[in-house]
Amino acid sequence: MTQGSDYVEYMLHSSEYMPGGSPTFKNEQDIERLYADLESFFSWLAPQVKGMTLAEYYQHKQASR
Repeated sequence: MTQGSDYVEYMLHSSEYMPGGSPTFKNEQDIERLYADLESFFSWLAPQVKGMTLAEYYQHKQASR
């Protein structure tokens, strides 16, 4: 966003939300920290963006031309 992009993409595999599902989140404490970080991040982000599907984003970009 600070670099002028008009979209934000977020992705994690479902296995990464469980302890040991990835090298980054090895135990329950790591998962709880992930959830806390995500809650803070999305609370900060929500007022600045509008959620939409990829199809909706495509339609929005086409209408903006």
